[in-house]
Amino acid sequence: MAQSSGKFGSRAASAVPSDRAIATVASFEVVTIAGGELEARNKIEVRSPLDNPANIVQIVNEGINVKKGDLLLQLNVEEIENRLKEEELRLIPAEAELVAAQSAYDIQINENASMIRRAELKVTLAELSLRQWVDGDVAKKRQELELGMSKAELELERLAQRYLRSQQLFDEGFVSRDERDRDEVAYIEAISGFNTARLAREVYEKFEFVKDEKTKQSDLGEAIAELERVSLNNIAELKNKGSRLEQQRTQVGVLRNRIDELKADFAAARILAPADGLVVYATSLDRGGWRGGNEGPLQIGQQVFSNQLLMILPDTSEMVAAVRVNEALAGRVRPGQQVSVRVDAAGGAVFSGTVESIGVMAETGGWRDPNLREYTVRIGLQPIDGVALKPAMRCEGRITLDVVNDAISIPVQGVFNEGPVQFVYTQDGGRWVKTPVRVGRRSDTQAELRAGISAGTIVLLRDPTSGETVNRPWDLEQLKVAGYKLDENGRVVAEGRPRGAGGGGGRGGAAGEPAAANRPVGNRPAAGAGSGGAPAAPAVATPTAAPTTVPSGR
Repeated sequence: MAQSSGKFGSRAASAVPSDRAIATVASFEVVTIAGGELEARNKIEVRSPLDNPANIVQIVNEGINVKKGDLLLQLNVEEIENRLKEEELRLIPAEAELVAAQSAYDIQINENASMIRRAELKVTLAELSLRQWVDGDVAKKRQELELGMSKAELELERLAQRYLRSQQLFDEGFVSRDERDRDEVAYIEAISGFNTARLAREVYEKFEFVKDEKTKQSDLGEAIAELERVSLNNIAELKNKGSRLEQQRTQVGVLRNRIDELKADFAAARILAPADGLVVYATSLDRGGWRGGNEGPLQIGQQVFSNQLLMILPDTSEMVAAVRVNEALAGRVRPGQQVSVRVDAAGGAVFSGTVESIGVMAETGGWRDPNLREYTVRIGLQPIDGVALKPAMRCEGRITLDVVNDAISIPVQGVFNEGPVQFVYTQDGGRWVKTPVRVGRRSDTQAELRAGISAGTIVLLRDPTSGETVNRPWDLEQLKVAGYKLDENGRVVAEGRPRGAGGGGGRGGAAGEPAAANRPVGNRPAAGAGSGGAPAAPAVATPTAAPTTVPSGR
């Protein structure tokens, strides 16, 4: 009551007993408390850079501040050294074979060029031989044959004339028979020479010319085919040599890359700090958590695996609180809302903060509480001079969800429920009577009453004894003012809600429970306490004597 500013003074409040309160016009904040831990806004993860498992041979102590370039961790490199030597030994003959393959390839290129030149020369010579035969030998032969025909024909005509004259002279008795016979023999020989010359020309045109033509063309064709065979063989041989060269080049490249990787691993096994920061082992992050990190801290001789998170270097100059809010309340948390964060490990210092983000997916409570679903809310903190914070420090955030201004309010302990009806105990003479109310927003200590009672009304903050109450039916007018009505069966229901969906206010039975179940519910959230003002609104908080009504952290 002292935290609220209302129209009734503290003297009036102090005049009532401690188990009672006066409804006052007051302002209060609607908050929720969320637990979590601190995180560095900026942090560097240090992981094992090696592809294979390795053992730790040297490690920096956890919790110390390191500078950029300081040694964080040294992994065992004996196996890397052995593999590096093996690969370097394999590289020597591989490079020699590469040189040999390159030489064979270059030689093949020269041989191919030489063989192509020889084959092309054969083609050229065959073409020249063909042209020489066509333009020279054939013409010459034909000319010789024609000349022989002409000479044989002229000789035949001359000897024929001579034989005729000799026959005439023989007939006239001027020459002897022997002389005539010699002229006749010469004439017969001339006839034979002429026939021989003509036959030689026919034989040449029909047989020798055709034979020589086909021979020359065949020689040219063979030369061209040889050129094609040489070209194809050169391509095959060069491809074969090129494949071997490429294979050797690839093998040498693989070996060199492997050696470079091993050298890089050898250098990477000495892990240096990439920036200034606080050393935190990765094994410390989960120690004692629900995953049960029981392997202990990193130590010399421990085996680590490829890409395993080894440590983090958080920048403690800028911290963030990561708190967990129940999914029923996460929808009311917005970026920019003001939060006060208490850190017990920092001497109970309270830091001002602002909500920066709300997790996209809800997290479960694991095997310990599978029904629990919470969202992680990240809160940026304003630093306090002289107060040092570290990651994983437990913290408690007080998130302001709403502000109620100048509303009739009472302590939340004074709100009870019976089935769907929320009510308070008000005085009627010397006894107490149930008065229906419409509950609005709640904080961890105060509840807004939007209808049912007026400011100045005294309410009871505890369950009355049987002799202190007046048992009588609900007043229909009071029910209507508080937002309730009777259904067709004469049962009380909240306006706009089906029977059994209301209630759940401060104390008493939950929604739908029998009316006689007027029992306190402690810190259990109560329905009908949202910001909408109607009893159907969901509850924000229903604390009794506890400091927080809606504990959302684990």
